[in-house]
Amino acid sequence: MKRFVIFILPTAVLGITVAVPLVWGDHPLKFDHKRPTEVHWAGAAQEQGRVWGFGKDAPAAEDTGPKVARPWAKGSPEWGVQVYWLDDPADPETFVQGKADRIVKYVVGLNANALSVSFPFYTTGAKSNAVAARPTTPAPERLALLLDTAKRAGLRTTVRPILDEESLKAVKDGWRGNIAPTDKDAWFASYATFLAPYLKTAQEHGATEFTIGTEFNSLENAPQWAGLVEQAKKTFHGEVVYDANWDNWSKGAIPVPTEQTGVDAYFPAKSLGDDASVADLAASWHGWLDKRGKGPQPATKLTEVGIPAQKGAYKTPGDFYTKRELNEPVQATWFTAVCQVAQERKLAGVYFWSLYFGIDPTLPTNQDTPRMDFAGRPASEEAIRKCFAQTYEVPAAQPPAAAPAG
Repeated sequence: MKRFVIFILPTAVLGITVAVPLVWGDHPLKFDHKRPTEVHWAGAAQEQGRVWGFGKDAPAAEDTGPKVARPWAKGSPEWGVQVYWLDDPADPETFVQGKADRIVKYVVGLNANALSVSFPFYTTGAKSNAVAARPTTPAPERLALLLDTAKRAGLRTTVRPILDEESLKAVKDGWRGNIAPTDKDAWFASYATFLAPYLKTAQEHGATEFTIGTEFNSLENAPQWAGLVEQAKKTFHGEVVYDANWDNWSKGAIPVPTEQTGVDAYFPAKSLGDDASVADLAASWHGWLDKRGKGPQPATKLTEVGIPAQKGAYKTPGDFYTKRELNEPVQATWFTAVCQVAQERKLAGVYFWSLYFGIDPTLPTNQDTPRMDFAGRPASEEAIRKCFAQTYEVPAAQPPAAAPAG
């Protein structure tokens, strides 16, 4: 769904010890600080320098961090959290490592067995034929810190680049799902160049999945996906997946030729008010899932499940813009209903949105906390924790139908 972005500045960096000071973050929907102007366009020659601590010759880190009580295994659901990382290039690596340690500890404390790291890349407009990394895009070497930390904790990991929408705001319905490059071959070539070092990092640091695209409604029929996926698999030997938006997904199979298609699930429960029960909300979820078939759906993975903790949110769970009166039970009840439906339908997994890499998730929320955030909201955290403490057997999914030609 639509998101703005915020550039997170560090408050302080103290000494060279492993102690890490508090960092305040914000939701990427609202950008309150000046954006960096330096752009590294994919396609230009770039040096991928070796950084000590990331190569095979690096000394082994002492493994003293938290551990997942019940690691993911084939046939069990993926209980995951989407971590959104808007990088601050001023942070030294020791500072980034401290953030990674803090986030992984929090995720493990939610009983999760999986972590997906989403991070932005950029374009200059809806018709642009190129994509770019900016300083707020975490470099592959920094991404490796989080992947390694999550892996040591026993978490299943996914690398998930996602197109930022800053440059699309001037266009009506400006959203990544509506982009229309004038030269698709050029766009996909630029995208492949951008992805290459991240695919390499995902492979070298043990990621389970790589999301090759997210919510590209307007491009899903493009024939260039086949070549991009084939190229990606030469570098990354895990699962190459695609995440569809809820509207296109509900219409039928997505023609992007990946091993699995997830869904960012923000469908509206238009008839339900703030006092809706778990049973009411579960019935609404079942009704939406029924558009793709009745009964168990072991091939369905909800790659984003989020909702603002505010009044009226059931009618517009994907509204990242409007800030209404706070209502935390709305969020917690939605999460509880989703978990119940996942068990009843034997879904492949659920990933809750949103958790931001730069925040301290142990701090309480206030009126200025982005409504989509669940960290610091006790009822929402408890709903996730109870959900992830459960398990069920995920039946073997049937192979996906062949994508239509063209």
